[in-house]
Amino acid sequence: MLEDRPRRRAPRSTASPTAPPPGHDDLVARIQAYPRRRTYLLPALIDVQHELRWLPPWAVEAIGLHLRVPRSEVYGVASSFPDLRLREPPSSVVRICQGASCRQLGAQQVAADAVAADCLFICGVGPAAEMDGTLRAARRPPLPPLPADTLIQDGACTRAVAQIPAAAQRVGCAGNCWQAPAWSDDGGATWQSADGQRWQAPGELRLLRNVGRIDPLAGAPTAYSALEKARSMGGDAVWQVVKDSGLRGRGGAYFPVGAKWETARNTPSAQKYLLVNAEEGEPGIYKDRHLLEGDPHRFLEGIFIAALAIGATDVVVFVNGEAHLARERLLSALERARRLGIEQVPIEVRLGAGGYVLGEETALINAIHGLRAEPLARPPFPAVSGLYGCPTVINNVESLANLPDIVLNGAEWFRALGTAENPGTKLVCLAGAVRRPGLYEVPLGTPLRAIVDECGGGAAGAIGSILVGGPSGSILPPSLLDTALDVQPLQAVGGILGAGGIVPLTEDQCPVAAVRELTAYNKRESCGKCTPCREGTVRMLDMLADLRTTNMDTLNDLNDVLAFGSLCGLGQMAPNPVRALVRHFPEEVAEHARGGCRAGACTWP
Repeated sequence: MLEDRPRRRAPRSTASPTAPPPGHDDLVARIQAYPRRRTYLLPALIDVQHELRWLPPWAVEAIGLHLRVPRSEVYGVASSFPDLRLREPPSSVVRICQGASCRQLGAQQVAADAVAADCLFICGVGPAAEMDGTLRAARRPPLPPLPADTLIQDGACTRAVAQIPAAAQRVGCAGNCWQAPAWSDDGGATWQSADGQRWQAPGELRLLRNVGRIDPLAGAPTAYSALEKARSMGGDAVWQVVKDSGLRGRGGAYFPVGAKWETARNTPSAQKYLLVNAEEGEPGIYKDRHLLEGDPHRFLEGIFIAALAIGATDVVVFVNGEAHLARERLLSALERARRLGIEQVPIEVRLGAGGYVLGEETALINAIHGLRAEPLARPPFPAVSGLYGCPTVINNVESLANLPDIVLNGAEWFRALGTAENPGTKLVCLAGAVRRPGLYEVPLGTPLRAIVDECGGGAAGAIGSILVGGPSGSILPPSLLDTALDVQPLQAVGGILGAGGIVPLTEDQCPVAAVRELTAYNKRESCGKCTPCREGTVRMLDMLADLRTTNMDTLNDLNDVLAFGSLCGLGQMAPNPVRALVRHFPEEVAEHARGGCRAGACTWP
């Protein structure tokens, strides 16, 4: 019988560890300088890739030996982050953005010597590319000779299209990405560009009030005044005013911030964490890195206020590994805050390596723990047992940036804008077929049409559809442009607000093709842990690839399986764009089922 057969054992390996090639002593020393804990696995991997541009087997082994992690597990962790390379790249790497906005603007086809990028996050100056780590878009006229006191727009968008004089008074981009390179001769109140256009930010600004007006590294003259008031109030009073304000998280779930804090506050523990998710890897979303580039001290002040209210003993900020300028300015601002004696709790800045799934809280915690970027079943929730097993509050940059104003002005002031259910303002990343793409701040409840017309300067062509909420969002017809930018109104029409991305598409863009691209992205980003998402996104993409052979009842059933059976929000929300397509574009779906495409974007063998 099978049970009686002796087990064959694999011979014991006698292979010695792979020795590093000559010339890498400094890198090996940096690896060995990390504390010998698994939680430093991702930082070590990123360190090696930054030096060598990939992760050669000898480096993977060296990291594993030092951190006492089996080589197979090091490989498994590295393979779960899309930005980490396990194969040596060519000497020059060109990435072409294939995001919805860049496709709308005529993005180049990906040639044989280039690779596709889901998004390069400079949507306001697209179509975009990256050449050996440097962002590039169509070059624009250089800045004219300007007086010494002129403010010069200096964000990632500007650097992609123009050279900025070294002696310029640099400030963050005020949201007018479309105007780059731009300058201001009135302290940031209005902005000019070489084509003669003058622009002023529309509406009442709160989060963006100082962006484009101050030196990001020095901060506003009133920086940390809210923190001083918060300390005089005490943690309990700060928590109460934030709870009364009705502030909801701005990452996509819109869970009440005060309620999340309350759980962590009420969980006994000698150590509590505030974990800031600044990974922001969702295509078309760049609001958090924009805040970090333009006003990092506001963000740090929000951190210290939150830590006071939560009772946090430690803070970890997890920043997107490709947000180079945002990280640089954050670290500089943090160093200044330390010199001024403002840092009341230790702040550690960690870098990410891609992964849409890191928007899920437990996947983010796993990444910091040195595990694969995969979500965990809940409970326990992170506010009870999260980072290192301690109570952990996870907020994003935009959420925390609201706190200084709430503390200074009170809950009723905050509620004066927005809606009763969702008070306050929302940062909106507006790109695609608009005349003035960029980052805008609008009260929650603002109609989509007003955002396109008043912020975006109107549509650049006849709108055929509008993407709202990113890969987990929806595609809406132009007849729904009067829908309010708010959680409940969008849900009523089969959409979601998400992190605040809006991309209008013109009539020559096929809505079926647009949703197919979103589905393909969700398939690529699936971590593969749960079967409904791992297999369901593949089946969904196969069905959308050729609607001639697709049974719509089966597609609807598959949507239900993903929505109810997936472990985390990536799989649960993946059906949203497909459902919106079927609901709002029945004629186009039926046309594709017959083998046609009025936009000419879809072909079949």
